[in-house]
Amino acid sequence: MSRPVSRATVVTAIVRKDLAEYASDRLWAFLTVMVLVVVIGMFWILPDNVNETITVGVSGLDQPGALADLEASEEGLVAVPFASADDLRAVVAGDADAWTVDGETVVVDRGSDASAPAGAEQADVSIGLAFPPDFIQSAAAGQTTQATVYVDAAVPDEIKGAMSSLVREIAFAVVGEDFPVDTTSPTEVFVVLGEDRVGNQASARDAFRPIFVFLILMMELFVMASLIAKEIQERTVTAVLVTPATVGDVLAAKGITGALSGLVQAVIVLVAIDSLSPHPVLILTLMLLGSVLISGTAMIVGSTGKDFMSTLFYGMAYMIPLLIPAFAALFPGTASAWVQVLPSYPLVRGLVDVTTYGAGWSETLPELAALFAWCVGLFGLGWIVLRRKVQTL
Repeated sequence: MSRPVSRATVVTAIVRKDLAEYASDRLWAFLTVMVLVVVIGMFWILPDNVNETITVGVSGLDQPGALADLEASEEGLVAVPFASADDLRAVVAGDADAWTVDGETVVVDRGSDASAPAGAEQADVSIGLAFPPDFIQSAAAGQTTQATVYVDAAVPDEIKGAMSSLVREIAFAVVGEDFPVDTTSPTEVFVVLGEDRVGNQASARDAFRPIFVFLILMMELFVMASLIAKEIQERTVTAVLVTPATVGDVLAAKGITGALSGLVQAVIVLVAIDSLSPHPVLILTLMLLGSVLISGTAMIVGSTGKDFMSTLFYGMAYMIPLLIPAFAALFPGTASAWVQVLPSYPLVRGLVDVTTYGAGWSETLPELAALFAWCVGLFGLGWIVLRRKVQTL
């Protein structure tokens, strides 16, 4: 009399079979390794520094110490002196390059044979303030004077307006009078909507971190969906059900295989891009929930697709909405309401807060709760859809 087989043993055997099929599929095995290598390589290529300063070219302001006072009065402003307005205009327009050395600026026309001076540092000037030669005297005498603001076409409108206000502020400073608007009396002058990241901006490497990690999970969505669709098409599931395995065992194994493979690959990427600190357990919890989320989605896609192309099409249809929160993380500020209701938003938000800004369990608790709810919903829906598909074979 044979001993009854436990459910755990059956599920483990099916998981081993699924992992073996995964490894034996040359196409998906190659694509998985390639994506891992590309993602890790791209991460380390991206710059890791953040420039929160605005470089402004200034010409015609020859008063000693005027540029130093200008920089001191405006936080994050770097003033670069120019000998003439023509040189300043050429640099802002992109027809020439500006190089600073020993407090002086050398302008080199692009395409010319001239080279930058030894030891010079290039100045990225996209805004220019050209003052007339008599600006200081005219302003001191109370006469009307005019300054020209040169801006690159890519400069935001709010920066253009700030430069115009800066010219007026400089004029009042030269005269020795206070600016006619008092910004110190009100209790609150500036109200920052969303998260104030001034002084704590994320570098390009940090900004792309959630995208890179999420791409690995997206890759796992395609792999698992393809394997599920293949087993349905080839009736492998039917052959498994001839054994002591039940439909529940098959579904549980599929969920475990998808979550396990997604988590392992995500951990490989997190270790390779040095992103497991400062809260490794919290990050692993987020990735485990994210893997379960993708596993449930893969069940839905795999049950819907009938062949490779249809599975690829349905996979793209699900992947695009899930990727939107990851790309929204590239831009500062509060995400739109419709982005926040997407299933992947709590995962991306949690990854950004923990890996980039060092948030802990208490700060990430709302994202964990929302992500857990989405995992239960999508995994449950994937279970139901795949179960009905298997039962109709």
